[in-house]
Amino acid sequence: MKIFFKFKYVIIFLSLMIIIISFNNSIKYKLSRLILSHELSILPNLIVKKISREANFDVNQDKVQAALIFNNYVATHVIPQEINLDDGASWKLLHGSIWCDGVSDILNRLLEIIEVRSYLVWLHDDNMNTPHAISMVDFQDQPLVNGRNSSLDQNTLFMFDPQNNYLPLNKNNKVVNIKYMIANAEEFKEMEKLNSDNIPLNLLINKAQLWDRNIFGEDNSIIRNFMKYAVKLSPDFIFEGLIKFSILINPKIESTTKDFYLARLDHILLDHKSAEKKYQFLKDSEIYKKETTFWLNNFQKNN
Repeated sequence: MKIFFKFKYVIIFLSLMIIIISFNNSIKYKLSRLILSHELSILPNLIVKKISREANFDVNQDKVQAALIFNNYVATHVIPQEINLDDGASWKLLHGSIWCDGVSDILNRLLEIIEVRSYLVWLHDDNMNTPHAISMVDFQDQPLVNGRNSSLDQNTLFMFDPQNNYLPLNKNNKVVNIKYMIANAEEFKEMEKLNSDNIPLNLLINKAQLWDRNIFGEDNSIIRNFMKYAVKLSPDFIFEGLIKFSILINPKIESTTKDFYLARLDHILLDHKSAEKKYQFLKDSEIYKKETTFWLNNFQKNN
């Protein structure tokens, strides 16, 4: 009887919370932002889990190979468009049209799930312009010196460019550091986006600007470390449903954008068949036609 009494009050409490959420746009917006916040990192954790399963590969066992896989994932699941979104990695992934610094940020957030140190880095030409941003990965995780990463001037950094899907692989398909790339620029002549001032790989040669450093392990909050294991150990549908809920309750997102974000969610969670159907429906409905046409053509090209 006492258990029933307590259960009744739990039901009443939850019902009141649902009513409050249903009528209070401020609460709905804040809850939506919380669910897809960097603090919880639910979506990046879920993506890493999906990639590991899809590739039949434990991404925590070979982190160098995992970084190569993640770079390819980001390059093939977002596109550089004129409409950029300056927001957290989860919202960028849903948006799908991101500039070079944004895709590098996404890669860094995926790498921090498997505790690989990486940096968002602005590259300079000879006139100190910053035409491009990439990720630099330090698998040895060297300590910061005077607020900068000491390995920027050493041989432990590896170049990853998720916008152009450039990988630190030489002609023998071996992972090589930035020093090797600069010394053997001819092997990387296809990486034209890294050239400047008529000099191959000049953007790598010039001194780079460290912009952001990913965070994991003891530097993380208790909540983020807890969510990492919660997502890993829970059935997928729980957190997939939570993300869908966060999209649908957000009062600042238009209904057509919500439909597009739900299609994007299927896409970035590797349910490509479902995403293709939703993209086709949106295209036929003249909703996000430019983006949906691109992805539908991309699906056809790769199948």
